[in-house]
Amino acid sequence: MHYSTFNLLALLPFATAHFTLNWPTARGFDDTQAGSFPCGGFDEVKSPRTEFPLGGGPLQLNLEHTSTQVAVYLSLGSDPGNNYNIVLRPQFKEQGPGDFCLGEVGLPSSLNITSGTNGTIQVVTNGHAGGGLYQCADVTFTNITLSQSDNHCANNTNVKVTQENMPGNPNGTSSGTGTSSETPGPNPSSAAAHATAAGWLLGAVGAAGLALL
Repeated sequence: MHYSTFNLLALLPFATAHFTLNWPTARGFDDTQAGSFPCGGFDEVKSPRTEFPLGGGPLQLNLEHTSTQVAVYLSLGSDPGNNYNIVLRPQFKEQGPGDFCLGEVGLPSSLNITSGTNGTIQVVTNGHAGGGLYQCADVTFTNITLSQSDNHCANNTNVKVTQENMPGNPNGTSSGTGTSSETPGPNPSSAAAHATAAGWLLGAVGAAGLALL
């Protein structure tokens, strides 16, 4: 993001700088707590968990920046705490506000996750005043396959990915302060943990709106 653009975005009202995680179902959203790590101020696991395909599935976001840096992490287990050290998507830059479908997010094969395993997915974006914004979804990985009618994948017109695999820190923090820097991406040493993604190409997404990695 150019410095001048970032300064302009930092002056906008906080409500225009946030994002929501619409699928899998997020723990919740509080506009005033979205910058709190982890999970935007929601510390308790949401029940029931969303069933998420072991073979990979989409993340449906709604972004309010015209340019957003995004990264995705995973914590395994029923009580993740703040241990989001598995990289599902290294940081990338997305252009365009509104609905954004992050294509098929898969799991690193080295994890050997089986059906019934619980986990929590955390999406991190850059926010107002250089801080990070956090949303979490509690999931159970299963052998389900999403049908074309429930693919949870939609894109606003002209949204697109403009830069991929940017450097950063797994928890979106800088100098141990607990407040994220402008770049919320993973530590380069964790890059081997991220999943290789295929496009989520089910019929609800038109070619003009594709923003999938």
